[in-house]
Amino acid sequence: MRRDLSAITSTTFDLLVVGGGIQGAWIAWDASLRGLSVALVERDDFGAGISANSLRIVHGGLRYLTRGDLPRMRESIRERSTLLRIAPRWVRPLPVVVPTHGAGLESRRALGAALRLNDLVSRGRNRGLLDTHQLPNGRLISREECVRLFPGFAPMRLDGGALWYDARIEYPERLILAILRAASERGAVLGNYLDVVGIVVDGGAVRGVRAVDRPGGGELHIGARSVAVAAGPRTGGLVASAAGRSAAAIRRPGYALGMNIVVGRRLAEAAIGLRARSGPAEDPVCGGGRFLFLVPDGDLTMIGTWYAPCSDETGSELLERGAETLLREVNDVCPALRLTPGDVVRWHAGQLPLKAGVERGRPDALADRPRVVDHGARGNARGLFAVETVKFTTARHVAEQAVDRVLATLKHPEAGSRTARTPLPCDPPPPEDHTSPGLPGSSVRRSEIVRAIREEMALTLADVAVRRTDLAAPPGPSRSTLVAVAQIAGEELGWDEARQTSEVETLMRGLLGSPPAESVA
Repeated sequence: MRRDLSAITSTTFDLLVVGGGIQGAWIAWDASLRGLSVALVERDDFGAGISANSLRIVHGGLRYLTRGDLPRMRESIRERSTLLRIAPRWVRPLPVVVPTHGAGLESRRALGAALRLNDLVSRGRNRGLLDTHQLPNGRLISREECVRLFPGFAPMRLDGGALWYDARIEYPERLILAILRAASERGAVLGNYLDVVGIVVDGGAVRGVRAVDRPGGGELHIGARSVAVAAGPRTGGLVASAAGRSAAAIRRPGYALGMNIVVGRRLAEAAIGLRARSGPAEDPVCGGGRFLFLVPDGDLTMIGTWYAPCSDETGSELLERGAETLLREVNDVCPALRLTPGDVVRWHAGQLPLKAGVERGRPDALADRPRVVDHGARGNARGLFAVETVKFTTARHVAEQAVDRVLATLKHPEAGSRTARTPLPCDPPPPEDHTSPGLPGSSVRRSEIVRAIREEMALTLADVAVRRTDLAAPPGPSRSTLVAVAQIAGEELGWDEARQTSEVETLMRGLLGSPPAESVA
């Protein structure tokens, strides 16, 4: 993977993908496998947005049983198995436990029936999976086993628990890079830090985009016969530019902020689901009574998710309120944890679409269904597509549907999607340079930093530490480690001492405080 602007501007592509998160990455990979010439551009770094800021659970759709939505449940089960099969390096089985109590929907009888039906619907879930990635049947467990898996259950009133298996993404950022690397190996041309500022339409058809090279500052034109915009909350504004309108002139779907926190303790040996006691007033997006999940991550635990309508609050104010609310909700359900603000070592946040009148249900509730909009079919711009996913789990399938439409528009010879059966490449092995010095306080070597810059398009310290290596894994690196990395990056990228210091300070604020306001506002 090399950042080559001349390669991006010197040809007209069959498909240009705008957005380098999980949805855009899957679209680029799917289209490349089907023989299209593809380019993908991202305003920031690949996988730097909401795609990496989740609880990392690949849900099999058990919750859809309560709604009787078996088609969506089957889709989630199928896609969970697909990820376990094609990306075993990053996606692994995850045990999940919820407590059982009383005589209602959360009783042992009701949840036991749900587990049996789940096993029946997903009976083919282990086909083609490695032995280490097989998902056992769900089962009811005793109160004693519940407490062993999660000591916080000890003082709670429960008579046992329901245990089933979903999956967990170990490194979302590396998974996204693996998908992009696979696309690159099939000929896709990639560009990070390219900010699309307008979609070019001529004669009622898409001709490409105008973009700004953020590192260099120049504007460039990227030619394309079709454009798929998968840029999250920016999608509406970019689509509006194709019709010569401002983003404010189109109906923009509403968005909510979703937030998770990371605490510096391992609280459980399985993912734990606890129903929050918050009502609709405190939880307007989900309507109250949503499940909180505690997901073990090494010596740490991820907790989420808190949702709030996007408002005029600044990013830091909204995130601080979210962290306080999550701690209060978890402590309210499970006082034995006694979590305090001092336990929080990191938080993740990003915007998620609301129903907003696009689908049935409360307009201010989270969207349930992905959106693939063909603006050519609507008479606006032939070859322009807007793609928005609502679940990491099903993004691959959404990409498959989007590329089906692109092929039809281009009148390209039909070819079925192959992403569900094509294994993704693993991370390249560490450089065999045993003389390369290690960094202070880390096992990462200098040669790995150099490779991230020369071969994986890292352009900032955050790119290297957060998305190309595990240097920034919670609770986070020391300042001396980041200074050492910045010096190496400076040698490769031509940073002076002031730029190195700025990169360190920016990353320290991002890791220990809030992300930039533009990512959450």
